[in-house]
Amino acid sequence: MSRTPSNMMHDEEILIYDAVRNLSKDELGHRVRANAAARNFVLTDEHLDVIHTLVDYYRKKCKQDDCLATHEHVRFLEEAYEPKGGGRYLNMLFSMPDPEHRGVLTQIHELAGLPRLRLGKNKGMGTAI
Repeated sequence: MSRTPSNMMHDEEILIYDAVRNLSKDELGHRVRANAAARNFVLTDEHLDVIHTLVDYYRKKCKQDDCLATHEHVRFLEEAYEPKGGGRYLNMLFSMPDPEHRGVLTQIHELAGLPRLRLGKNKGMGTAI
């Protein structure tokens, strides 16, 4: 049987903690700047602050958990940046012209070169009549 992403075992995935545990602040900054330049994304200190905050959170939170699901991370960032506007601030800060309408976390992961998140869609959430 071939090994595809949909049938890979958990231990074959790159875990977020493994990706960030030895990542220095300088290396992360270099990676983010290079990826931002490749996307023509204008990077500011505010962006770097959010990215560093999320990476620090991953170092603390993801040691015992694979952390590839997104809702807890979104909630953490919204609460951490509530004084600046929470989710609205983050969406404004990381707004990129994107035909796939990717969210803030996906964009942060791409800029920081972190593992892809599991972005499941709940097909059961339709309009209630």
